Amino acid sequence: MTTTTRQASAAYTLTTAAGIALFDRWTALWNGDFSDPEAFLAPGFRIRFANEPERGAATDAVYGPAGIVGMISAFREEKPGLVFSVDGTPLTDAGLGRTACCWYVTGADGVQKSGIDLLEVADGRIAAVWSVTGLRRFAG
Repeated sequence: MTTTTRQASAAYTLTTAAGIALFDRWTALWNGDFSDPEAFLAPGFRIRFANEPERGAATDAVYGPAGIVGMISAFREEKPGLVFSVDGTPLTDAGLGRTACCWYVTGADGVQKSGIDLLEVADGRIAAVWSVTGLRRFAG
């Protein structure tokens, strides 16, 4: 296996504080705050889920801020009452321009599931997300 690394843009350096702020905004988006997504999502934003999409959702076709807002809005209509929370402090690699964090979601029924998101940041905005959701909450 060959490992390659990508260096972040020289014009922008991702800081730990910026990574935390982006995760806070990303989490707020999943909680239904659809205000000004262009402020923190890059125009060419993409998301990749590790799990199979539910009911044939075309999540690989989600593109740009409007695309993810539409997808999350529809998801929240199907599953009202979900509350997403960051679980710990995001870890940031300034050299790669990436930040990662565990998160959890609590359903209206109180059931919790965990996941991990990796955000790729370009010029201060989230350009891509890789997301994995588990079937239960991570053990503490």
